[in-house]
Amino acid sequence: MTEIEQQVLNMLKDYSKLVEKAIERYMPRKFTQEEAVRLFGVPRFSYEPESLTKAISEPFWDLIDRGGKRWRPALLLLTYEALGGKVEDIVDIAIIPEIIHNGTLIIDDVEDNGDFRRGKECIHKIYGVDIAVNVGNMMYYLPLLSLLNDKRIPPDKTLAIMRCYVEEMLRLSLGQAMDIAWHKGLVEEITEEHYMQMCAFKTGSLSRMAVGIAGIMAGADHRVLEGLKNFAESLSIAFQIQDDILNIVGDMAKYGKEIGGDIKEGKRTLMVIYALKHLPKDEANRLKEILSLHTSDPSLIGEAIALIKKSGAIEYASKVAKELVNESWKVLDELLPETPAKRKLKALTDFLIMREF
Repeated sequence: MTEIEQQVLNMLKDYSKLVEKAIERYMPRKFTQEEAVRLFGVPRFSYEPESLTKAISEPFWDLIDRGGKRWRPALLLLTYEALGGKVEDIVDIAIIPEIIHNGTLIIDDVEDNGDFRRGKECIHKIYGVDIAVNVGNMMYYLPLLSLLNDKRIPPDKTLAIMRCYVEEMLRLSLGQAMDIAWHKGLVEEITEEHYMQMCAFKTGSLSRMAVGIAGIMAGADHRVLEGLKNFAESLSIAFQIQDDILNIVGDMAKYGKEIGGDIKEGKRTLMVIYALKHLPKDEANRLKEILSLHTSDPSLIGEAIALIKKSGAIEYASKVAKELVNESWKVLDELLPETPAKRKLKALTDFLIMREF
């Protein structure tokens, strides 16, 4: 690991500590009547704290405590700093994209029938699909309490952030719909542009939300706000491409998810799209056949990975990711003043598209 990579990891750890403390203010590890009233108001009859603990707190914290890079709240906080703000003034609403992200992971794992997440069994495997779906859905809305309960935030900014939230959550669902339809084989031909738009929706939405919140809170003008959102979207697409690469060539001990999981799910990644286009017809058909099987057979998954590697798709995907981020950074570089926060933002960017986990 290089010195720069270690510095970025240390920075992410520092932001993670702040964000995790903020999360605990909105999701207790164990519910009591008092905690439930504080968060959700006085009930007409009575809360039942043990069921809330067993069916919400425990699965919620099971996933959160497994870690994760926490780069989305870090992106929010760094953006706010780069626009002249102070982290302590915005840390509570930095939990919004992070909690939502973890909620999407729980729901994604149910939809994909995943086995492992961050080195352990998926939440639905431990607690059941019913609990997993419910807590995952709750995580889409819970962090908004941090916004709605903060009396320091002017009503116009609250409204702007809520609008940003709704727009990006809709985009997220559009991206998920595309991804699901493709790996279920409901659509025959998928182009590279289709894939990039799916990533822009599915992975880019929470990053756009993160910088959107930061920009709104900092009072950024429209030009700066759009530059930030374009950059965040590009970074997310590149992050997803790198994740797809790691899914077939990564080190599971570092990656924390099953290698070849995307093959099992029949996912149409940028590499698969490239390979199907550039492999000889018989090999392309064989790759398509394996993907349609949704197989867990290691030999078939290995065969599919070998075909993808043979096509040159891994090198191509890596090149696309880097070029995409570099182009959007050039625009953002001119919009943001030179500050330590901007330099940290660039370091985080480079780390996310070059990471091995």
